Amino acid sequence: MTARLYTKTHEWVCFDEDGTAFVGVSAQLVESQKKPSCINLCDEGDVLRAGDNAGDVEFLKGVTEIHAPVSGVVESVNDALLLSPETLESAPLTWLFSMRQTTRTRPLLTEEEYLQYLTKGDRRA
Repeated sequence: MTARLYTKTHEWVCFDEDGTAFVGVSAQLVESQKKPSCINLCDEGDVLRAGDNAGDVEFLKGVTEIHAPVSGVVESVNDALLLSPETLESAPLTWLFSMRQTTRTRPLLTEEEYLQYLTKGDRRA
């Protein structure tokens, strides 16, 4: 897997050797919002463009929308996480869904750039 790349809306994406993109939310988002209680995600086969709404996570502090960091077709959804959303607290870098046939059409940040972004601005941008 490649290194995680981040968005300013707190999603991450990393790519497997075969090009499959795995998408999740940042550990910093999970830590700041506390106690995930419900996850709603897109469906397998959905076609998403970068920036499209791919679902949401209900936290103690409110609901956070999940946006697709890249364009592509949703290949699979992490059903185990849907059944146990609290897993995000103990394993915040768990993937939410995977995509295939992806293209990068919006800027992505390295982990270092993302952490710098967090220190400069609002964490819930």
